[in-house]
Amino acid sequence: MSNPPRNPATPRKRLLIVDVSALCREGLRAIISQNKRFAVADCAYNGVGVTDLVARNRPDLLVIEPFAGGRDGVLLVKDLAMRFQKLRILVVSEKPEEVYAERILRAGANGYWMKSDPSEELIRAVETVLSGELYVSPRVAFLAVQKLAEAPRSNDKPTGNLTDRELHVFDLIGAGHGTGRIAENLGLSRKTIETYKDRIKTKLGYQDARELHDGARKWFDSVKA
Repeated sequence: MSNPPRNPATPRKRLLIVDVSALCREGLRAIISQNKRFAVADCAYNGVGVTDLVARNRPDLLVIEPFAGGRDGVLLVKDLAMRFQKLRILVVSEKPEEVYAERILRAGANGYWMKSDPSEELIRAVETVLSGELYVSPRVAFLAVQKLAEAPRSNDKPTGNLTDRELHVFDLIGAGHGTGRIAENLGLSRKTIETYKDRIKTKLGYQDARELHDGARKWFDSVKA
């Protein structure tokens, strides 16, 4: 009697890595490729053309740094999630997840991994997202629970009250960009950017442009620390 046919090997999950830094791209590829269940389909240099790369490669998971080059990373993720509704998205970034993870997940991503975290956590993040679950670090999961359990502290600057676009403008101000450069970067008019700045001043309690710029710089420095 002949032996029953063996089950075909489970196909490896295809991953697409997008990061402006060649060092980061190769580092991510090296870490992920250690797991034989994953295959890196391609590596992209930046967010330009990432839609075409996803359409061409049809990866199971997109591993992306969406904020490089001053881009609105939340908007980029939101656009990708809308275009490719079956695509799983894991954001890898230096931006503090305490500030951005919730926004990124609301935009349609499935996980957020900080580049400063251990490499084994990257593999865990990839596995978690591919399994259909959401991934954030244990510390952010704890903060999320704490946020639900505690009332906001009155001395906190309410950056959480800013919209995604307002936070991006605030971040660019903190990075030292003037109104004209921000307008060019976002493809908006100077008047629109001034309107955003007025809204930010109102929400954060700044009296004038100097306070806004000083506050933005301090915030930018604090999240980079």
